[in-house]
Amino acid sequence: MRNNFFQYIKEQFAGEQNRWFLWMPVLFGLGIAFYFQLPQELSIWWTLGMLETLIVLAILFRHHIRILIFLMIVGIIALGFSNIQLQATYLNKPKEIKSPELTYISGMITKIDYNYRGMQRFLLKDTSNFEENRNFGTVKVSTRMKKSDFKVGQCVEMAANLMPAGKPVIVRGYQFDRKAYFEEIDANGFAMSSVYEIDCPTQPSFTEKFNFYIDELRAKIINHIRSILPSDEASIAAAIVAGEQGVISRKVIQNYRDSGLAHFLSISGLHMTMIAGLMFFFVRLFMAFIPPLALRYDSKKPAAVLAILISIFYLFISGAQVPAQRAFIMNLIVVLGIFIGRKAISMRTISWAAMFILFFSPQALIGASFQMSFAAVVALIAFYEKYAGALQRFLRGNPDSGKTVKFFRYIWAYLVGILVADFIASLATTPFAVYHFNKISIYTSLTNLLAGPIIGLIVMPFVLLALILMPFGLDVLPLKLVGWGIGLINDITAYVAALPNSGYQVLSMPTWGFALIIFGGLWLCLWNMPWRKWGFVVILVGVLSIFTVKTPDVMVDNEASLLAIKDEQGDLVILPARGNNFTKQMWLEKTANKKLDEEERRKLYQIYRGKKTDKSWLDLECDKKSCLYKNRIRFYKDKRIEIDGKKFDTYQAEGASIYFEKDKIKIKTIRDFIGKRFWNK
Repeated sequence: MRNNFFQYIKEQFAGEQNRWFLWMPVLFGLGIAFYFQLPQELSIWWTLGMLETLIVLAILFRHHIRILIFLMIVGIIALGFSNIQLQATYLNKPKEIKSPELTYISGMITKIDYNYRGMQRFLLKDTSNFEENRNFGTVKVSTRMKKSDFKVGQCVEMAANLMPAGKPVIVRGYQFDRKAYFEEIDANGFAMSSVYEIDCPTQPSFTEKFNFYIDELRAKIINHIRSILPSDEASIAAAIVAGEQGVISRKVIQNYRDSGLAHFLSISGLHMTMIAGLMFFFVRLFMAFIPPLALRYDSKKPAAVLAILISIFYLFISGAQVPAQRAFIMNLIVVLGIFIGRKAISMRTISWAAMFILFFSPQALIGASFQMSFAAVVALIAFYEKYAGALQRFLRGNPDSGKTVKFFRYIWAYLVGILVADFIASLATTPFAVYHFNKISIYTSLTNLLAGPIIGLIVMPFVLLALILMPFGLDVLPLKLVGWGIGLINDITAYVAALPNSGYQVLSMPTWGFALIIFGGLWLCLWNMPWRKWGFVVILVGVLSIFTVKTPDVMVDNEASLLAIKDEQGDLVILPARGNNFTKQMWLEKTANKKLDEEERRKLYQIYRGKKTDKSWLDLECDKKSCLYKNRIRFYKDKRIEIDGKKFDTYQAEGASIYFEKDKIKIKTIRDFIGKRFWNK
């Protein structure tokens, strides 16, 4: 029996020989993932020793194919690990800002965007305080201006309140400091005075001048769009044309998230492929109307060249985010395939795109954008590989059918295609939405069915036309048509978001369960032989891991100023003390809870002041100085905590989640979660 099993494995593995390459970016990414899971930094000499050991072993066992395959697998993982370790080590440098401080700064503007309030935000390089001769590095500063005449490349000065990048506010929460570290942002801040232009002490390099030109062009396009379209339509148009989401109102962006159309706001494969595909189509259509050109030249090649040129332009003005990079790389490979007459849309294409991004930007692996973008495309390609033949047979239909029948068959195929593609992509990205955002969009298929034709037939074609005509000042009409289409989409998202439980909050699965779902999905999509179905079992185990997750009985921030406890129904209740509103929102989202209603808030306030108790709701007793929760944890109103009579240092823990387990208490601290890494020293 055992021999039969291993023989089966051997046969399946051998039968997948043409798919082995597809696992290279997976193994490379696994090494990157190992690095981010470390509790503390590993010596680079240890990594070097590991690589040298693998080389020696490969030489010693060069005639043993099985051992060589194993060493190759381990070697690719090790290369991924060493790649991210080297990049992280290179970025490591002392931080000048270690605690909030008000100071006067000057620096060069390298980027202008907007915060969630629609205020301009400057990214300043070589920021310093010339009076004290201090260099703060690269600083992101939010101003009080909704618009200004400042441009990238200019130098400015202002009084600003600077602070280090924020740490997680909950165990397993988002690590803002890690993101800032890899973006090489040394501090964040708020302008506390007017912003003044000054002369720059040094001139920018050629590369910086090129980047400044692109950023200035993006700013002009955004301002031009905002001058033509109404606010809500302009904000969405700015997002899909120039990648600027900061000016979108909270209500509108929440509607897009709850309705399942948030991916439309992030420039990705949808936008890049539509822009390139439409250019390819229109160029070939134009050449078809000119017989001498159509008969003498192959229209595919000039169409492909112009498609890739518009893709390059779109990549630059969109900000070149990870999904846009992935889509551009895939488009480029497709164009090369057209030139050499080979099929280019394949799993190998997406593997090359993943490998390229992971090599140059390995930190992208842990971002939701990278994960969801690649998950959707991998799932769609796998589905296409299996069912493309059936789809083509359906489209061909009966060759004797009339033109009317063929027309309606194509319309039906288009509508079904939207639903099927959306269902596959939504299914593939749901685990990532649950893990990162604790949310499931219930009606995403309905939204995409209603909005898909508008996006494909109105918005993106006229976005392309507007970009082409913009240099000639003839883009007003196309932009207004784009705005009209966006207005329809805004109405659709508002309608769907208003449906019951449209954005359903859920607990996220543990990291090990999330990893099993990813591995199972890759096993299912990357292999072709029957053993690929084992992926369903692994995915199921990963999904079931969500039942091992328990809401904390108590949550506390690093200053013990904000506290939350679990009520008798298992819901989290935040006590009525002053605290950071962002932290409160994150606690509620990550534990899949909602704010209390007015009656519950009044009752909680009376309990907190010691005027009443309600053990059927909260096992909490309070007086003027403290509150006692379940006779185990005492919260003092002067920001002290005692657990079973022993003082708990929340500052040292940097915040904690506390669990009651029968006769003992388990404490998970944020400090233990983040470890001792370069970005949180």
